[in-house]
Amino acid sequence: MVDTTKNAFIDELKAMKNRMEELFLNSFETGQSEAGEEMDSVGWMPAVDVVDAEKEIIYMLDLPGVLEDDLRVECKSDRLWVSGKKREDVPVSEAFLLAERPRGPFSRVFKLPCPVLSDQIQAELKKGVLRIVVPKECSSASRTRKIVVRGED
Repeated sequence: MVDTTKNAFIDELKAMKNRMEELFLNSFETGQSEAGEEMDSVGWMPAVDVVDAEKEIIYMLDLPGVLEDDLRVECKSDRLWVSGKKREDVPVSEAFLLAERPRGPFSRVFKLPCPVLSDQIQAELKKGVLRIVVPKECSSASRTRKIVVRGED
């Protein structure tokens, strides 16, 4: 008989470890991309869903109001980097009565759970959702590659 309480506890510890690792990565792995380009400082973090499909990993980030030209998606080593900025849509001289919508620079870094085919990664921004499809790989190591973000037609 399997002790489900113990298994549930271990699963929760693993999930907590993954959340802490993501927080750590997002807090300290900003500054410069591997190509030496300056990365924006983090102002907010977009919500994300990650799906582990059979042959690919799918990342879906909520980025309403962000333009494709203001996005940077990179795959380097075992990390997927997503950064950019949401531009102000109200002049700075206007006085806000309430400001709850995120604006300014953002950055997310995800540790890839397995080797991937970095040259086949696709990113598409559609209706405020950035969808990044990362094909899984079985053998060779990943290399740095900038991914072009396509807009909706």
